[in-house]
Amino acid sequence: MEKMMKAAFKTPAGDFEIRETPIPKITQPDYVLAKVKAAGVCGSDMNFWKVPSQFEGMITGHELAGEVLETGPAVKNIKPGDRVAIESLVACGHCYWCDVGQYHLCPELMKIRWDTLSRAFSEYVAGPADNFFKIPDHVPYDEAAILDVYGTSVHACNRTGVRMGQTVVIVGAGPIGLTLLELVNIAGAKAIITGIYDHQLEMAKKLGAYKTINTRLENGLGKILDLTEGRGADIVYECVGGKHATKTIQECISYARSGGKVALLGLLEDKLPPFKIDWGKVLLQEVDLVPVMSFAHWGNDREFKIVLDLLIDGRLHAKELITHRFPLEKINEAFETVANKKETKAIKVVLTM
Repeated sequence: MEKMMKAAFKTPAGDFEIRETPIPKITQPDYVLAKVKAAGVCGSDMNFWKVPSQFEGMITGHELAGEVLETGPAVKNIKPGDRVAIESLVACGHCYWCDVGQYHLCPELMKIRWDTLSRAFSEYVAGPADNFFKIPDHVPYDEAAILDVYGTSVHACNRTGVRMGQTVVIVGAGPIGLTLLELVNIAGAKAIITGIYDHQLEMAKKLGAYKTINTRLENGLGKILDLTEGRGADIVYECVGGKHATKTIQECISYARSGGKVALLGLLEDKLPPFKIDWGKVLLQEVDLVPVMSFAHWGNDREFKIVLDLLIDGRLHAKELITHRFPLEKINEAFETVANKKETKAIKVVLTM
């Protein structure tokens, strides 16, 4: 008889139903079976919350950490009992992009990761050993589970070349914006962050933002020009995405100085309506638009490992970002908490198992 586990399956209505399903098997010599101990709710997960028929019948979730239970015969880097952070990006390993270290652009990435490690809302996962990183006892599972967010943020730093002496603007003070703030601070740049929720901006102050701007109450462009001697920011990071991107992308372009950069981190919806961009400024003032998607390598180093080392060394404030924790059985309540963040004051919500 197959061993069974509990998992959250997407329903036709777009929420979750807890059901039993077979525990995944080790199907390759280099695969690892792990017990999921914590799983983060990502902003991209929220884009499909209560969207009818979206991922219907699937197990989702891509931010996770856990404990190794079993390893294939070719696994050398970890053993049963190890506590691990798990990178859920699983690519084919043999295409052009994988060969040059850009596995996050692999054409097979989405299919492979959905079949292996992007199934965090379940009790067990199985996938390649190279995606499992040992964590010491002083790093809690829930903090290690949200490294995916930091990974995207460090990739944004990589793509934009942020450095000391620069002034940057981060548009959106949610988990991506706040984790990016931490990494921009480490890089030595001066970070201005904008948002519309007071609890997020208060967290930004605690994390060391140079200035915070509530664009619901203040003129963002006017404040940013005042803070940059009328030039605008060296780099502007769009960390909102979704249906609001039709407004925030143009705001970001207006905040950038001539010769500056605008990085797009927020996930865009497939059916985003047409919207205007100030192409005159982009062209005539040479404003670079820099898309940022997930993470891979920075030089010789994996970006996931870069942020893991920062977490281990105590240089990240992951603990402060986690505001709510729920058991897997209350996954719908967890998602409702994120959806109603104005009332719940949620920043990062984690499922613990």
